[in-house]
Amino acid sequence: MMVRSITNLLKLASAGVRESASCIIVQKIANGNHCFHNVFDYRLLFVKRHQKLKSWPGALTFPGGVIDRKESESVKNFSQVTNIDKFTASAPSDIENVYRKTAVRELIEETEFPLTIPINTLIPWSIWQTPLSIPRRFNTIFYLVFVDTNELSLCPREGEIESLHWHSPAEVLKDSSVNLAPVTVADVSKFHSFPCYDQLKKFAKQRYNDYQTVQCMPVIVRLKDGLIGVNPNDSFYSEALELQLEDRTQLLSIDSTIEEFCEGHEVLCREIISSKDGKRKIISSSLWDGHSVSDELFQCKIMSQ
Repeated sequence: MMVRSITNLLKLASAGVRESASCIIVQKIANGNHCFHNVFDYRLLFVKRHQKLKSWPGALTFPGGVIDRKESESVKNFSQVTNIDKFTASAPSDIENVYRKTAVRELIEETEFPLTIPINTLIPWSIWQTPLSIPRRFNTIFYLVFVDTNELSLCPREGEIESLHWHSPAEVLKDSSVNLAPVTVADVSKFHSFPCYDQLKKFAKQRYNDYQTVQCMPVIVRLKDGLIGVNPNDSFYSEALELQLEDRTQLLSIDSTIEEFCEGHEVLCREIISSKDGKRKIISSSLWDGHSVSDELFQCKIMSQ
């Protein structure tokens, strides 16, 4: 089978997605000066989505939402129209500022966040597009927001957000009572090398300067013994995306076990979402736009949609 370029495939896949943006609030913990592996001196803000919602009901996610209808035309099919599916450290364009404003607005609406956040202080962390096999699809830019103060009085938005939760990266991935979307697991796992707030802040700024923040759309593959998400750096990704585009409504199925599937490819960048043996982890032998990810097993529940 002739495999088309990933850029062209992503453009085909991007038609009709809704553009959105989210904030990842990183709060420094008072007197948290002793940080080492899996002991963090900061925590992340999560919102628990209401069970009645169509997308990721009951999941812990980062605050965020879709771009306002008045501004949606200016960013419609963002990666297709502008041919920019990645952000660099140049001054934010008018289009990117729409995403930044959306991220801050949704943070305030969902949590009554009390601090003023200048939009130019948001640091891009990731760009995720919902897999083709999931009916409600979004292209979401996630921004880091660093907060030094411990005095935050927050309140969840009634009807959409059930509750607010603070967790360190290690805590949320090890909590078996927590439901997370695969992209949330991947984003949180990127914090594993940076247990110190100041170290993370320095890395985030440096990564933004040195690397492009690249759009990532996983392809979910059903195997004999579980589900796995294949990401763009993976050597199988182009072929997987080509196959998925042939039938967007069904999960891509391959007659292999997880072990067999991982042995058959040279470069791996994939996430085990579920497996019969209960082991869930990220398998990556390649850097991800400047990120490295944890290869530890997760105890949290990973939702498939």
